[in-house]
Amino acid sequence: MRGVLALVVAASLALAQPITLQYWHINTEVFGLPALRELIRRFEAQNPGIKVEERYHANAYTGLLQNLQAALAAGNPPDVAQIGYLYTQYVAENFPFIPAEELDKRFSGGRWLRRYAPNIRQLGAVKGRIVGVPYSLSNIVTYYNADLFRQAGLDPDRPPATWEGWRRAAEAIKARTGKYGFYLILLDDNWAIEALIRSNGGRLLVCEGGYYRAGVDSPQAVEALAMWADMVRRGLALGSPLQQGEQAFLAGESAAFMTTIARRAGLEAQTKGRFELRGARFPTFGGKRPALPGGGNVLMVFSKDPKRQEAAWRFIQYLTSPEGFTLWTKGTGYVPLLPELAQDPRYLRDFIQQNPIQKVALDQLPFTVPWTSFPGKNGLAASQALFRATQKALSGQASAEAALKEAAQEINRLLGGEPCSE
Repeated sequence: MRGVLALVVAASLALAQPITLQYWHINTEVFGLPALRELIRRFEAQNPGIKVEERYHANAYTGLLQNLQAALAAGNPPDVAQIGYLYTQYVAENFPFIPAEELDKRFSGGRWLRRYAPNIRQLGAVKGRIVGVPYSLSNIVTYYNADLFRQAGLDPDRPPATWEGWRRAAEAIKARTGKYGFYLILLDDNWAIEALIRSNGGRLLVCEGGYYRAGVDSPQAVEALAMWADMVRRGLALGSPLQQGEQAFLAGESAAFMTTIARRAGLEAQTKGRFELRGARFPTFGGKRPALPGGGNVLMVFSKDPKRQEAAWRFIQYLTSPEGFTLWTKGTGYVPLLPELAQDPRYLRDFIQQNPIQKVALDQLPFTVPWTSFPGKNGLAASQALFRATQKALSGQASAEAALKEAAQEINRLLGGEPCSE
């Protein structure tokens, strides 16, 4: 570990004048921003020649991506940006950037990325090339209100493990308290609907005959969305956008909130003194093995100037150092990408042992699958087609089958014979 830290400390920058980096992110006051600012403060103290200006972007990774596209067109890109895993391929195929493996080779002898296990390095890879540095990794967990469980006559020590179990629990919660059973995160990144579809045995994309085609209209996908939509229709689940759903959970109007482990620290702070917060695994479809898209982001560099690229790489090295990952996990809930930190008393061992909700996410790591990135220049539009289908089904505008069939047709048209090699 000392050798890893030495790479950061020993790196030298021949800077004629101080450099101010622009760092784009999606973190809010209740979602990692305090930790992000502390990381910047410590980095600047250790690197007096470099300042970092952070800039928040609304609407998560989709909003950041849209703003990034505009900034690149104007010749004014950030130096470093968080790029969601679902958009890594889209950025690599359509935007100018500096590949992470090139920066690693140039400024750290190719040693930095080798610290990651092969499967973790692949989180930042597109077509065999490591384009971004894997940084944040999350999976979807079930936060629940133990007090509301007790009011409904349910045992908070035995939360449901399956969707059928949650249906029964939600019926009891609605009948005895008038509250919703759960809220499943709804954003236009399709993270939640992909977790449902993949865990029921389906896929968003299928490689067939050397070309991609939509898989969102499969029986498994239809069944998964129909189940969600049916519970929303019956008032057992809330089907609103994220802000309203999260507020309902915090106000005690929903017994559970299924969302990223990266919200752990924020939810613990927000629920303190309100109700007892607990965590459980994401529900399964009976005995089927779950398949949970890995949420989070890579760090990608867009600087044009070599000196700024070097400063950006040094910043990324600090963020992904043992100290950086420790602060990030404690301040968010993201899973550390250097697993040895979870066993090291200098870093995260004691914290994880004392935090049962964080352990839920660690226990779910074997079920991690890649977050689907729709390929090609129309990848973003294809992703939005699926989101619109989800909205139609949840709002009752169309059945799950009809909405997903329409989305599949649009996705196939947008992909236009994108090749695949699975």
